[in-house]
Amino acid sequence: MNNRVMGYYCRLLCVVLLGSLIGTTCRAQQEGGVVYRDYTRREAVLLDSLKRGNVMSLFKGINELKKQVLEVKESAPVNVKLRREERRKLLPEEIIERRRESVLTVNKYLRAMAGPEMVTDWATAVVLSEDGICVTNYHVFGELLDAGVKLNPRDSVMFVAAENGRVYPIMEVLSFNRAADMAFFRIDTRGDVLVPMPVGRDLPIGSDVHLLSNPEGYPYTYTRGIVSRTVTLNPEDPFANRMEMTADFAKGSSGGPIMDDRGNMVAMVSCIRAIYYSHQPPYYLQMNVKLTVPVSAFRRLIEG
Repeated sequence: MNNRVMGYYCRLLCVVLLGSLIGTTCRAQQEGGVVYRDYTRREAVLLDSLKRGNVMSLFKGINELKKQVLEVKESAPVNVKLRREERRKLLPEEIIERRRESVLTVNKYLRAMAGPEMVTDWATAVVLSEDGICVTNYHVFGELLDAGVKLNPRDSVMFVAAENGRVYPIMEVLSFNRAADMAFFRIDTRGDVLVPMPVGRDLPIGSDVHLLSNPEGYPYTYTRGIVSRTVTLNPEDPFANRMEMTADFAKGSSGGPIMDDRGNMVAMVSCIRAIYYSHQPPYYLQMNVKLTVPVSAFRRLIEG
C-alpha cells in the first residue's frame, strides 16, 4: 500500500473515530468561529450515557434519595468555598462561553411502564465547587422535600448533566430554604474536576443581567435584560427578598444563573407571575413579571 492510499485510510479512520466521539455528546458544527450545536438528540444521548458501562449502578434511586432528603434540616449551613468574583467586564459572548460549563440540566430517568423508558429535562442547576456542590430551586426538589407527596412510579432516578452529555448522580441534598426557593445538593463528579461559577453581589435596579438556562426544549438558551425592581415578599424574612428582571425565561429555566457584566452569578431564576388585563375570559395577557432569588440569600447559608 503506497503512502497516498495509507494517508487516505488514516484520515478516514480519524473521521470515523471523531464522529463516534461527537455522537456520544452534543453534535456540533463550526462556521466562521460560530458553533452550531445539535440539541435535537440530547435526551436520547443522555439515555445512552446512563446505560453505557453500567453507569446507572452509581445512581441513587429516587425513593432512596427521598429518604435522605426528608432528614435534611431547613437552612442547615453549607460548607463550600465560593469561587472569587471576577472584576473585569466581559462581552456577552465572553460571559456565555466562559460560564456554560458551570450550567447543568436537572434530568429524570423514567422507566418503561405506561410508555417507553426515556430521559426528560427537568430544570437547571449551577456548579458552585469543583467537587460537586450545586444549587437550584427548592421547588425543583419539591416532590422529594415534601413528605406528603407521592412519587410517580415511573420516576427512577434524578441526575444532572453537562452540555457535553456527561451525566452525574445526585448523591444528597445538603440544605434548603423554602422562602428563598433554593436548595443546595451534592453530585458524584465521577472523577471530573468541575468548573464552578464565580458568585458576585446583589444588583441595584437598572443593572444589566445575563441569563443562561434550559427552557423546556431549548437547552442552553441565553437571554439578557435589566434589573427592573427589587422587592421583599416578607419584610421580616431576609430570605424573602427578590430581584425582578426583564430577561426572559420559561419552564425548565428554574435554578438558572443570572449573571452581571463580569459573569458573576448575582441571582437565580425562581418563578414568573403573569399580569392579565381581566380576571375573566378573554384574559389578555399583558406582562410577565420574572422573579429571581438574589445571591445574598445563598451567602446566608454558606460556610467557607
